Amino acid sequence: LLIAFGFAWFVPFMNDEGNSSFSNLFSEGVIVFIFCIQGWSLQIRRLKMIFSDYRTLMKVHGLIFFGPLILVLFGGEYNLIPTHWMTGFLFLSILPTTITSCVVFTSLVGGDSDVALGHATLSNLLAILWVPFAWSFLGYGLEGELLVRIIEMGKEVLPKIFMLILLPCFLGWFVKINFFPQKTKIINEHLKKVTFLGILVLVYFALSKAVLNIGRDELIVHLFDLFPFLLGFLICHLIMSWWGTGFGCKNSQLRIAEFFCVSQKSLAMGIPLLSLLISNDLNESSLIACPLILYHFLQLGVGACFL
Repeated sequence: LLIAFGFAWFVPFMNDEGNSSFSNLFSEGVIVFIFCIQGWSLQIRRLKMIFSDYRTLMKVHGLIFFGPLILVLFGGEYNLIPTHWMTGFLFLSILPTTITSCVVFTSLVGGDSDVALGHATLSNLLAILWVPFAWSFLGYGLEGELLVRIIEMGKEVLPKIFMLILLPCFLGWFVKINFFPQKTKIINEHLKKVTFLGILVLVYFALSKAVLNIGRDELIVHLFDLFPFLLGFLICHLIMSWWGTGFGCKNSQLRIAEFFCVSQKSLAMGIPLLSLLISNDLNESSLIACPLILYHFLQLGVGACFL
């Protein structure tokens, strides 16, 4: 991520008319590839396991999707979050948990990594439909009455979701179970590295837009302005996650798994979905990407402190 930031800072991708078409097409190709790998990594058996306890399922995913959103809406209502950062915080709050880091942290601390993987996978699947719906419900993307806006957003976004996310996910899963059933673990390790490379490409494009549209000096001011509010949100998010996962959970291994699922937000899902939903508004997408990228650094650092 630091390398991607450095390239975007010193060698930003120029966004003239020809390059803009290329970057949009290339970004869509990267998104397709990322979700092919997500489909490949899908563990159906672990998904079935978490459905055995519906109360816990509702609690964990309610905390993942609605808990942070309530925090942000509360912060906006009482002017605890600046108006110019509200859109970025709202987008961050409706994202799913990150699969890799929540499973790794859970495993290293001694929690149930299978449960963590099941909840993380399900939250990422739900996010494919939840994020565009919630984004429209919150009033972004298209103007008009709520129902009309949701319908119009559906017409615009659902075909993209099917072609760029659902179909690649299915193809990745189908190829794995039909052609490489015995080599899944070996290939998974290589695909994780390729996935992260794809995320870095999308991050590079997003940061390049920010550098070119906002300017280096103003972007630094933005990041210093953003940091204390993002840190405050992270602390509240962690407290809510630990407190919320304690209800009805007497098993420490399960609580650790639930805590790391609830307390993380996914850069891997956030950047592709952001590219999908706000591909035409460069200034808006740049400002929304900043909280997400910086939050990723913060949650990795804080997560490591629990180890």
